[in-house]
Amino acid sequence: MNTSEQTVDRPFVTVDGKIWPANVFVPCKRFYCIKYTKEMLVSKIKQKCLKPDDGNFVDLWVLTRINHWDHEIETTVCLTDEYLMLINFNFINEDCTVKRVALQSIKTMRIGNVIQPDWSALPQRNYGGVQLIWGALDQTKWIDRWNPTSQDVPMVILHHHPCFYSIEPIPDKDMYNCDLAISAISKALSTHGVQVMSTMLSLADSFLLYTHIRSLCVSCSNTPVTYYLFSKDCRKNFNFYVSVDNDDDVHALLFSHHLVRLF
Repeated sequence: MNTSEQTVDRPFVTVDGKIWPANVFVPCKRFYCIKYTKEMLVSKIKQKCLKPDDGNFVDLWVLTRINHWDHEIETTVCLTDEYLMLINFNFINEDCTVKRVALQSIKTMRIGNVIQPDWSALPQRNYGGVQLIWGALDQTKWIDRWNPTSQDVPMVILHHHPCFYSIEPIPDKDMYNCDLAISAISKALSTHGVQVMSTMLSLADSFLLYTHIRSLCVSCSNTPVTYYLFSKDCRKNFNFYVSVDNDDDVHALLFSHHLVRLF
């Protein structure tokens, strides 16, 4: 499946430069990741993240990850011949945290449209992605399901980075292409007997009871400033490193680990 055919609705850049769902203009040049060529990023990841027992480096991509709380997180995905590494790489100060998933522990790989359950009040996404599962989801601890920062939920959904839809020329655009990651990961997993399945990818938003709350809260520290916005219908977190010109132009707000794009 070519996930490009499924992701053109979200997130995307239209001919007039609008990014769904906020209908705001956020040029790709504002994403700090495009300041890095693939060669530069590979060098940084090898220096900061790779260990001798991680195996041989295979490839790297900058994608969008959906976590178990339906949050969208800019994630650097590094593939070695032993591990799939999910890296939260700060493209500003180059801090990083790494989640290592052994390839031999991944038992399920699914490709398909990302959908909400029928009973969900959240809007449908209508785009494609890949889901990787390396444990029993029904045995995930209750506290991990309800903790939006938990790293112990054995599942990840990946799809294209917004820069993949740029109408402007950007360097190493293939680095943001989830299809290339799918091909490489499926090839690596085939040696462990994992077969790719085509099916709908249902989001685990049964934990998102807070999404019906309407409120706005702002917490400030010295630097940076942290903003949280609850939209009219649901709260969405979009965690990318993006610059803004001023507070009057708050289409996207940068802070330490999260970006919350305002609706």
